[in-house]
Amino acid sequence: MGHPVARLWDLLGSILFASPESHETRGRIRVNTDVPYLASIKNLTPILEAIQKASLPDAFNMDFLKDMGFTSSNDRPVIKLFKFLGFLDSSSRPQTPYREFMDSTKAKTVLAVRVRAAYDDLFKADKTANSKTAQSLKGWFKTKTGVGDAVAVKMATTFRALAQYADFSAQATEELPGRMTPEPEQEPEQEPPKDTMTKHHARARTVETNFGLVYRIEIHLPDTQNLDTYRAIFRAIREELGE
Repeated sequence: MGHPVARLWDLLGSILFASPESHETRGRIRVNTDVPYLASIKNLTPILEAIQKASLPDAFNMDFLKDMGFTSSNDRPVIKLFKFLGFLDSSSRPQTPYREFMDSTKAKTVLAVRVRAAYDDLFKADKTANSKTAQSLKGWFKTKTGVGDAVAVKMATTFRALAQYADFSAQATEELPGRMTPEPEQEPEQEPPKDTMTKHHARARTVETNFGLVYRIEIHLPDTQNLDTYRAIFRAIREELGE
Protein backbone atom coordinates (compact mmCIF):
# COMPACT_ATOMS: atom_id res chain seq x y z
CA MET A 1 0.00 0.00 0.00
CA GLY A 2 1.12 3.58 -0.58
CA HIS A 3 2.12 6.16 1.99
CA PRO A 4 -0.76 7.05 4.38
CA VAL A 5 -0.57 10.74 3.50
CA ALA A 6 -0.70 10.03 -0.22
CA ARG A 7 -3.68 7.71 0.24
CA LEU A 8 -5.44 10.33 2.35
CA TRP A 9 -4.87 12.99 -0.30
CA ASP A 10 -6.29 10.75 -3.03
CA LEU A 11 -9.31 10.00 -0.85
CA LEU A 12 -10.01 13.67 -0.15
CA GLY A 13 -9.72 14.50 -3.82
CA SER A 14 -12.28 11.85 -4.75
CA ILE A 15 -14.69 13.26 -2.16
CA LEU A 16 -14.25 16.98 -2.69
CA PHE A 17 -14.01 17.10 -6.47
CA ALA A 18 -16.43 14.36 -7.51
CA SER A 19 -19.56 15.44 -9.35
CA PRO A 20 -22.88 15.74 -7.47
CA GLU A 21 -24.12 12.72 -9.40
CA SER A 22 -21.31 10.52 -8.16
CA HIS A 23 -21.87 11.68 -4.57
CA GLU A 24 -25.51 10.85 -4.86
CA THR A 25 -24.83 7.49 -6.49
CA ARG A 26 -22.43 6.48 -3.76
CA GLY A 27 -24.90 7.51 -1.10
CA ARG A 28 -22.53 9.97 0.55
CA ILE A 29 -24.98 12.85 0.45
CA ARG A 30 -28.57 12.19 1.40
CA VAL A 31 -31.18 14.94 1.30
CA ASN A 32 -33.12 14.98 4.54
CA THR A 33 -36.79 15.39 3.68
CA ASP A 34 -38.09 13.97 6.96
CA VAL A 35 -38.87 17.32 8.57
CA PRO A 36 -42.51 17.26 9.72
CA TYR A 37 -44.83 20.20 9.15
CA LEU A 38 -48.47 21.15 9.61
CA ALA A 39 -50.68 22.13 6.72
CA SER A 40 -52.36 24.55 9.13
CA ILE A 41 -50.92 25.85 12.41
CA LYS A 42 -54.30 27.20 13.58
CA ASN A 43 -54.72 24.52 16.26
CA LEU A 44 -51.08 24.05 17.26
CA THR A 45 -51.13 26.44 20.23
CA PRO A 46 -54.54 25.19 21.45
CA ILE A 47 -53.23 21.60 21.29
CA LEU A 48 -50.11 22.53 23.26
CA GLU A 49 -52.24 24.17 25.92
CA ALA A 50 -54.74 21.30 26.00
CA ILE A 51 -51.93 18.83 26.71
CA GLN A 52 -51.12 20.72 29.91
CA LYS A 53 -54.71 20.36 31.10
CA ALA A 54 -55.32 16.74 30.07
CA SER A 55 -54.22 13.57 31.82
CA LEU A 56 -51.28 11.54 30.58
CA PRO A 57 -52.46 9.23 27.75
CA ASP A 58 -51.22 5.72 27.16
CA ALA A 59 -50.73 6.74 23.54
CA PHE A 60 -50.99 10.13 21.83
CA ASN A 61 -53.11 9.24 18.80
CA MET A 62 -56.07 10.57 16.84
CA ASP A 63 -58.49 9.19 19.43
CA PHE A 64 -56.74 11.23 22.12
CA LEU A 65 -56.77 14.32 19.91
CA LYS A 66 -60.49 13.86 19.36
CA ASP A 67 -61.02 13.45 23.12
CA MET A 68 -59.35 16.85 23.56
CA GLY A 69 -61.68 18.34 20.93
CA PHE A 70 -59.44 18.34 17.84
CA THR A 71 -61.19 16.38 15.11
CA SER A 72 -59.77 17.97 11.95
CA SER A 73 -57.61 15.83 9.67
CA ASN A 74 -55.22 18.80 9.55
CA ASP A 75 -54.37 18.06 13.19
CA ARG A 76 -53.15 14.51 12.50
CA PRO A 77 -49.57 15.55 11.50
CA VAL A 78 -49.04 16.96 14.99
CA ILE A 79 -48.40 13.36 16.11
CA LYS A 80 -45.40 13.09 13.78
CA LEU A 81 -44.28 16.55 14.88
CA PHE A 82 -44.31 15.51 18.55
CA LYS A 83 -42.25 12.42 17.69
CA PHE A 84 -39.78 14.70 15.93
CA LEU A 85 -39.56 16.84 19.08
CA GLY A 86 -38.96 13.80 21.27
CA PHE A 87 -42.28 14.09 23.10
CA LEU A 88 -43.41 10.68 21.82
CA ASP A 89 -41.63 7.46 20.91
CA SER A 90 -42.16 5.60 17.64
CA SER A 91 -45.31 3.99 19.10
CA SER A 92 -46.72 7.39 20.14
CA ARG A 93 -46.16 6.72 23.82
CA PRO A 94 -45.39 9.90 25.83
CA GLN A 95 -41.78 10.28 26.91
CA THR A 96 -40.13 12.26 29.73
CA PRO A 97 -40.15 15.61 27.82
CA TYR A 98 -43.91 15.18 27.29
CA ARG A 99 -44.44 14.62 31.02
CA GLU A 100 -42.32 17.66 31.82
CA PHE A 101 -44.26 19.73 29.29
CA MET A 102 -47.51 18.90 31.11
CA ASP A 103 -46.28 21.16 33.94
CA SER A 104 -47.56 24.57 32.83
CA THR A 105 -44.95 26.38 34.95
CA LYS A 106 -42.10 25.09 32.77
CA ALA A 107 -43.87 23.94 29.60
CA LYS A 108 -42.53 26.74 27.39
CA THR A 109 -38.96 26.23 28.56
CA VAL A 110 -39.21 22.48 27.97
CA LEU A 111 -40.48 23.15 24.46
CA ALA A 112 -37.57 25.50 23.77
CA VAL A 113 -35.10 22.77 24.72
CA ARG A 114 -36.81 20.25 22.47
CA VAL A 115 -37.04 22.69 19.54
CA ARG A 116 -33.31 23.41 19.77
CA ALA A 117 -32.54 19.68 19.86
CA ALA A 118 -34.88 18.73 17.00
CA TYR A 119 -33.82 21.60 14.73
CA ASP A 120 -30.17 21.51 15.76
CA ASP A 121 -28.88 21.95 12.19
CA LEU A 122 -30.92 25.11 11.82
CA PHE A 123 -29.58 26.57 15.06
CA LYS A 124 -26.03 25.71 14.01
CA ALA A 125 -26.62 27.75 10.86
CA ASP A 126 -28.30 30.60 12.76
CA LYS A 127 -28.28 30.65 16.56
CA THR A 128 -31.08 33.24 16.55
CA ALA A 129 -33.32 31.19 14.24
CA ASN A 130 -36.12 31.23 16.82
CA SER A 131 -36.52 34.99 16.31
CA LYS A 132 -36.62 34.87 12.49
CA THR A 133 -39.73 35.08 10.34
CA ALA A 134 -41.04 32.07 8.45
CA GLN A 135 -40.34 33.82 5.14
CA SER A 136 -36.69 34.36 6.04
CA LEU A 137 -36.33 30.71 7.07
CA LYS A 138 -37.97 29.30 3.94
CA GLY A 139 -34.71 29.20 2.00
CA TRP A 140 -32.93 27.15 4.67
CA PHE A 141 -35.68 24.52 4.78
CA LYS A 142 -35.75 24.36 0.99
CA THR A 143 -32.00 23.79 0.84
CA LYS A 144 -32.01 21.33 3.71
CA THR A 145 -34.82 19.12 2.42
CA GLY A 146 -34.94 19.72 -1.32
CA VAL A 147 -38.68 20.42 -1.25
CA GLY A 148 -40.47 23.13 -3.23
CA ASP A 149 -41.38 26.61 -2.06
CA ALA A 150 -44.88 25.71 -0.86
CA VAL A 151 -43.75 22.89 1.43
CA ALA A 152 -40.68 24.82 2.60
CA VAL A 153 -42.97 27.66 3.72
CA LYS A 154 -45.10 25.20 5.72
CA MET A 155 -42.00 23.75 7.38
CA ALA A 156 -40.80 27.22 8.28
CA THR A 157 -44.26 28.26 9.49
CA THR A 158 -44.50 25.19 11.73
CA PHE A 159 -41.07 25.90 13.21
CA ARG A 160 -41.98 29.55 13.71
CA ALA A 161 -45.22 28.63 15.52
CA LEU A 162 -43.30 26.35 17.91
CA ALA A 163 -40.63 29.01 18.48
CA GLN A 164 -43.22 31.67 19.25
CA TYR A 165 -44.85 29.50 21.92
CA ALA A 166 -41.54 28.39 23.46
CA ASP A 167 -39.53 30.42 25.95
CA PHE A 168 -35.90 30.55 24.85
CA SER A 169 -34.83 33.22 27.33
CA ALA A 170 -34.76 30.90 30.33
CA GLN A 171 -33.25 28.06 28.32
CA ALA A 172 -30.14 29.79 26.99
CA THR A 173 -27.84 28.57 29.76
CA GLU A 174 -29.43 25.16 30.29
CA GLU A 175 -27.82 21.94 29.15
CA LEU A 176 -29.04 20.67 25.80
CA PRO A 177 -29.24 16.97 24.92
CA GLY A 178 -25.94 15.82 23.48
CA ARG A 179 -24.18 19.07 24.30
CA MET A 180 -20.62 18.75 25.55
CA THR A 181 -19.86 20.09 29.01
CA PRO A 182 -16.39 21.42 29.81
CA GLU A 183 -14.37 19.13 31.99
CA PRO A 184 -13.23 20.52 35.34
CA GLU A 185 -9.74 21.88 35.37
CA GLN A 186 -7.19 19.49 36.76
CA GLU A 187 -4.11 20.45 38.63
CA PRO A 188 -0.93 19.76 36.63
CA GLU A 189 0.84 16.58 37.60
CA GLN A 190 3.88 17.13 39.73
CA GLU A 191 7.04 15.47 38.47
CA PRO A 192 8.29 12.96 41.03
CA PRO A 193 11.75 13.51 42.54
CA LYS A 194 14.58 12.28 40.36
CA ASP A 195 15.66 9.69 42.88
CA THR A 196 12.18 8.13 42.95
CA MET A 197 11.35 8.43 39.22
CA THR A 198 10.06 5.15 37.84
CA LYS A 199 11.23 3.54 34.63
CA HIS A 200 7.94 4.60 33.04
CA HIS A 201 8.67 8.28 33.66
CA ALA A 202 12.21 7.88 32.38
CA ARG A 203 11.00 6.31 29.15
CA ALA A 204 8.44 9.09 28.67
CA ARG A 205 11.08 11.79 28.99
CA THR A 206 13.30 9.98 26.51
CA VAL A 207 10.53 9.74 23.92
CA GLU A 208 9.83 13.46 24.18
CA THR A 209 13.38 14.23 23.08
CA ASN A 210 13.34 11.89 20.06
CA PHE A 211 13.19 13.39 16.58
CA GLY A 212 9.87 12.88 14.77
CA LEU A 213 7.98 14.02 11.71
CA VAL A 214 4.66 15.85 11.88
CA TYR A 215 2.30 15.96 8.94
CA ARG A 216 0.03 19.00 8.68
CA ILE A 217 -2.94 18.51 6.36
CA GLU A 218 -5.25 21.37 5.43
CA ILE A 219 -8.73 20.42 4.25
CA HIS A 220 -10.69 23.01 2.27
CA LEU A 221 -14.30 22.03 2.78
CA PRO A 222 -16.99 22.77 0.18
CA ASP A 223 -19.31 25.72 0.81
CA THR A 224 -22.58 23.98 1.64
CA GLN A 225 -25.21 23.96 4.38
CA ASN A 226 -25.73 20.21 4.00
CA LEU A 227 -24.05 18.69 7.05
CA ASP A 228 -24.22 15.22 5.49
CA THR A 229 -21.45 16.36 3.13
CA TYR A 230 -19.12 17.12 6.05
CA ARG A 231 -20.07 13.96 7.89
CA ALA A 232 -19.25 11.88 4.81
CA ILE A 233 -15.84 13.55 4.47
CA PHE A 234 -14.76 13.04 8.07
CA ARG A 235 -16.21 9.53 8.26
CA ALA A 236 -14.16 8.57 5.20
CA ILE A 237 -11.02 10.09 6.80
CA ARG A 238 -11.56 8.11 9.99
CA GLU A 239 -12.05 4.87 8.05
CA GLU A 240 -8.99 5.47 5.89
CA LEU A 241 -6.71 6.19 8.84
CA GLY A 242 -8.13 3.29 10.82
CA GLU A 243 -9.22 5.37 13.84
